[in-house]
Amino acid sequence: MNETFNNLEKSLIHIRTLIEFFANPDNYALPVDVIDFNLYQENLEELQNDFANLDFDDELYNPNDRQMILADLFEYIFLGRGFYSIGNLRNNPERKEFFVRAILHFVNLLMCFETVTIDVDRRNALLDQLTETIESMEDEPGFEELRDYEEPVGLPNSATKALNKYFDKLLPKTAGGLWHELLVYIFILRHNLGYVLPLLLHQKIYSKTDHLVPPDFLVITKDKRIFGIEVGRKKEIQSGSFSLRTAIPTASVDTENSRNSDRCPICKKWILFCPVVIDKFSDFNSDISRTEIKCLGIDNQTGLRNCTVFTDEQIVNGECSYSKYSRNATQQPHTQHNHSDGKHYHYHCVLENVGGEKREEIIEAQDATAIKTHLPHYSGLESLLVNE
Repeated sequence: MNETFNNLEKSLIHIRTLIEFFANPDNYALPVDVIDFNLYQENLEELQNDFANLDFDDELYNPNDRQMILADLFEYIFLGRGFYSIGNLRNNPERKEFFVRAILHFVNLLMCFETVTIDVDRRNALLDQLTETIESMEDEPGFEELRDYEEPVGLPNSATKALNKYFDKLLPKTAGGLWHELLVYIFILRHNLGYVLPLLLHQKIYSKTDHLVPPDFLVITKDKRIFGIEVGRKKEIQSGSFSLRTAIPTASVDTENSRNSDRCPICKKWILFCPVVIDKFSDFNSDISRTEIKCLGIDNQTGLRNCTVFTDEQIVNGECSYSKYSRNATQQPHTQHNHSDGKHYHYHCVLENVGGEKREEIIEAQDATAIKTHLPHYSGLESLLVNE
């Protein structure tokens, strides 16, 4: 993403150059252009005063809201500017497919960011690098405590509430806050649920006297209905207030049970979207009739192997870093172990954490029921589902 960030920096440099150029008296033919210079200086100073009265600069970077600001910047990249790219070249469908792929790969990057919850050395290296470019970070309350902390942080029942809260501010909306919003956008797009308007950067809509708190998205369906879409539960009062004041019904999507946020109970890291899932979900000609994909064997609908990256032998031996394992205990020997509890694990983590004999039993069983992965899916949008 270096080119993306370089271009974003160029835009900021361009804006800074404009401001500084016109603030420099050397760029005016004084005293002839003294009026132009004075007008600019007068309004620049007043603008700076206005910003100060609004605490405007704090909305662009401050330790207290940093996780929200970082998330907003990524959402601006994808949904404020980047999404224009899918409308180029006469609305070429392939560009939408590439956009969906980009979101899925980016979500995987966000999940990779969160390995610093567990990996202390990596977390400290990140903190050290951040302080090289943002020196004031070292003086923030909580920084030194986090730098000295040698256990997992940011997980349920880990660290203190204050330390978890500070850690949360280092990354953009941790624990899926950002990636669910992006995934819901491409889910609506991929399933042709309507025309989707992101309001993620406009969490308040103002009038002169009051404001509305809108949902995360508005969707205009092909049959001329309009819905609000709120990502995540526990916002029923907010959604109800918006609906009462606008007569726009609002649906909440379930993120907790979406299978897009499976954290392996063994290693405590998120399970990423595999290349097969990314290829299938971003291929608009590919039919999606179920959300679960078996990693082993043949797809009955297509007659092709379920996995196009690894062989069955490689998968059952744990060579794929993406495969999930989920199995309840049965009478079969290969399911009788501590991880046959219905939870979703990295399959390779299960193999690494059972005894040698049990590992061989699991591998030999080639359990097509247990070894799986999932496509992005959200419940709560059933009323919008239409045939493509």
